[in-house]
Amino acid sequence: MIRIGTRITAGLLALLLVLTGSVASADTIFSFSDEKVASRKALEVFRLCAFYPEYGSGEEEPLSRWEEEIRIWAGGAPSREDLQGLDAFLAELPERVPGLPPVRRVRQDTGAAIRLWFVPEYMLPYYLEEYVDGNKGFFQYKRTNNRIISARIGIAADSTEQEERNHLILEELVGALGLPGDHTVYADSILYDGWTVTQSLSEVDWRMLNFLYSSAVSPGMSWSQAQQALHQAFGL
Repeated sequence: MIRIGTRITAGLLALLLVLTGSVASADTIFSFSDEKVASRKALEVFRLCAFYPEYGSGEEEPLSRWEEEIRIWAGGAPSREDLQGLDAFLAELPERVPGLPPVRRVRQDTGAAIRLWFVPEYMLPYYLEEYVDGNKGFFQYKRTNNRIISARIGIAADSTEQEERNHLILEELVGALGLPGDHTVYADSILYDGWTVTQSLSEVDWRMLNFLYSSAVSPGMSWSQAQQALHQAFGL
């Protein structure tokens, strides 16, 4: 999300320092030539993004993800470029994350699992009851037994430039897919907790989505359970 202020708590910052040994500089990118090293580094960030909420208590939560088809509807006042970017990302997802349930954009609101609104910033609280003031983009989802069953996304259409909305579409959708947390490790990540207008997912983001939708893990797993399962599945 592009927003005012910061959300990382002291507890999460301490966890990040333990995992990485330091806070990354603003130009740190995810780049590792060794496949196992890359997977291990991505798994460290996965813990922060999949098991900790963006807002709230800062306590670890169980793994949550979609298990059924994901139908996305976009409304409000999206630009042509907004819809083109959304469609391009939805077309890329099945190729890059084969474990993800089928995902497609629908033309009617009825039956949509994710509703994405492009509205004036002052209207975001009307569409998102959990909205936190200052955000240009925001998402929230509902779960049953740690299975995500619906989500809402709002993007400020009046106070953002196209480049910012391109970023927000990706960031909020990735969050709504089950990676709600941010991190301060790799600045090229779409989930980097700092002001960026990154226009595509980084390799670390794709790896985290593949961890999340790996057959080795399941909704409701704790971090320790998921870590053990993914270590075995990926030979780490």
